Amino acid sequence: MLSLNYLLKRFFASLFLILGTIVITFLLINFAPGDPALVWAGKPRGPQASIAIEKAREYLGLDLPLYTRIAIHVYRFFTGDWGTSVQFKLPVLNLVARSFMASLELVVYSFIIAIPIALWLGTTVALRRGSYIDRLVYYISVVFAGSPRFMVAGILYLILYLSGYSFLGLRTSPSYATFRGLTGFITIDSIISGRIDVFVDSLLRLLPPALALSTYPIGVLTRVIRVSLSETFEEEYVRQAISLGIDRKSIVRRYAYPNIISVVAQLIGLMFSYLLLEAMVVENVFVREGLGNLVSRAIVASDFPLLIGATVFTAIVLIITNTLADVIQAITNPRVQI
Repeated sequence: MLSLNYLLKRFFASLFLILGTIVITFLLINFAPGDPALVWAGKPRGPQASIAIEKAREYLGLDLPLYTRIAIHVYRFFTGDWGTSVQFKLPVLNLVARSFMASLELVVYSFIIAIPIALWLGTTVALRRGSYIDRLVYYISVVFAGSPRFMVAGILYLILYLSGYSFLGLRTSPSYATFRGLTGFITIDSIISGRIDVFVDSLLRLLPPALALSTYPIGVLTRVIRVSLSETFEEEYVRQAISLGIDRKSIVRRYAYPNIISVVAQLIGLMFSYLLLEAMVVENVFVREGLGNLVSRAIVASDFPLLIGATVFTAIVLIITNTLADVIQAITNPRVQI
């Protein structure tokens, strides 16, 4: 059972990290090259250009002292006012939330692809330890886990492009650009709305980047499942079940799998944060809407409010995810709290 002291420590540590991330990100990005006032004013020219830029600086608060801007930024951030995008002239929070749902959908589908494949491969090689299949799967899993995701995504994109695959780039076809849903997951919203055409189009566009992203969890989970099952097969109760002639599939399902569920669940929680960052890279390769594409466009346009919002939002998600993973691990293993 979790102690109140442990929960409070984790809560205040996470809060301190979030606050520090907000301040440090604000400072780093504001000292970066580029002038958001110039972009906000529409990059004016002529004799009135300096006046327009100065008005833009006043509107954006860039004429205030640095400590005042930091205090205002932190206050607005915690009250939900993340400012307005210089490039899109829309609320930053709305843009970031929409892009996050696009990235989250990609991560979820990559796990949907990876978990069954890793479970099948890990179980297969655990039952055939020392065979050539075991060695082959080991080498493949090492390559999958160690290969840079931008390289995997680039190779897959090139193969699909050369083969004539037409569902590359964007989340949906431009003809479905006005489609909106409740959850932010286009594949789910299209089913809820009864739009099978939108579902098929979005799924065909989602599968290639999800497949590229899934190579990492496939490689890691396969090796972990293989080791965990191999250790479980050496347990006395499993050996006893084998000696009684119980079917091998029944032994794996009834005795082996329950023992590795906690390990796999914790690992998936830890990998989620990493995959979210990897998804941002894959999205840029496939020119797909998401946090990665949003951050890239914000950098090019010197859109400081949007860049700060996207960066801090991503950091908050990572901090919360890692905190939840630690809490789950503390529940399953009370020694972690010590």
